[in-house]
Amino acid sequence: MATGLTLRTNSETRLPAFFYRLSSRAQRTWLKSDTIERYDYVSNDAARNSLDALMRVLETGNLAGCTTSARALTAEICRGLATAPVSVEVRGVRPRNQRGELHGLFYPYDPRMRRPPYIVLWMRTAQRHDVVKPKTFVRTLMHEVGHYLDYALLRLEDSYHTQGFFKRESSLVRALFNP
Repeated sequence: MATGLTLRTNSETRLPAFFYRLSSRAQRTWLKSDTIERYDYVSNDAARNSLDALMRVLETGNLAGCTTSARALTAEICRGLATAPVSVEVRGVRPRNQRGELHGLFYPYDPRMRRPPYIVLWMRTAQRHDVVKPKTFVRTLMHEVGHYLDYALLRLEDSYHTQGFFKRESSLVRALFNP
């Protein structure tokens, strides 16, 4: 088992209906993801400084500064988990359709295009173009970092939205805001 994580031993998770349509290999990945509740990540001064800088720059609406700060925070988290850093791009206004607004995306490594993994986030709401609340932005960033860590740290074959995934995401947020 990979380091930097804590396993849940007694899972009584209700599985979604589509789980049973997954291949047996994908089901194993889902179940493994669901049992891992947290990363053994402890925030340090560099991560807290990066978080503070990100929170401040978000309030200014400076896109370039937000990108720089989000990259620095992500790099510190990856360093703390002994994982290669992932690229982060921050864009302006969120895309929107009938179902809602897109907050962030994670693109895993694509061997066909030889494209490394990367994260895209949007810092402004779709309708009013307001800058997203700093804690909401950080939570979205940690969500996408969680997808990256599913591949890079946990070596999962896919990154599903299991209960374990959301607990891991929350563990990163707690580590940053409640050191």
